[in-house]
Amino acid sequence: MQTKGYKLIALSVLANIILWILVFLTFPKHDPSAILHYTAGVGVDFVGSGWQIFILPSIGLAILILNALLAQLVKSASIAAYWIFWASLPIIEVLLIGTYIILLRLNS
Repeated sequence: MQTKGYKLIALSVLANIILWILVFLTFPKHDPSAILHYTAGVGVDFVGSGWQIFILPSIGLAILILNALLAQLVKSASIAAYWIFWASLPIIEVLLIGTYIILLRLNS
């Protein structure tokens, strides 16, 4: 893999680590009723235990691993698909951090 690929992986892993740290340090985990999902059309549509917020960085980690595996599988078939899998990783992780910030504000 070229240097660009390693930079994308490093950026994605760093963003996921930042998300884990934010969740551990800032979210009210002991709150028995935390807002965990919000949509613009409906508003608050999922309230659960504060500990369930750990699903968010877990999803980011799962996507990171899955995209890495899929990128390796399609590398010989399509170089464009290979780079799409890698390039989407940092974008997804940043979107998850943005989602977390919105949820944190809703629970403040």
